[in-house]
Amino acid sequence: MAEKNIQRGTPAVDDRPTDAGDSATGHPSFEQLMAEQGTGPITDVSVLHGDFWPEEESIEEFLATLHEWRGHKRTDPAA
Repeated sequence: MAEKNIQRGTPAVDDRPTDAGDSATGHPSFEQLMAEQGTGPITDVSVLHGDFWPEEESIEEFLATLHEWRGHKRTDPAA
């Protein structure tokens, strides 16, 4: 059994649990996450394109509503 650090009462370096492959923060690396999830790098950016915006709604109307929700006025130069 390894000796304890008397000053701090913590286990010696050899007694610390290690998770093989985990980064220094204790979290899995992105390579591990990709392997676990069965994913890989995106090679075709068109797969990221979403078709969720309703055609009848303009982006200008959305932005005006968003500014209104946030308390900005269109005449306010800081908005």
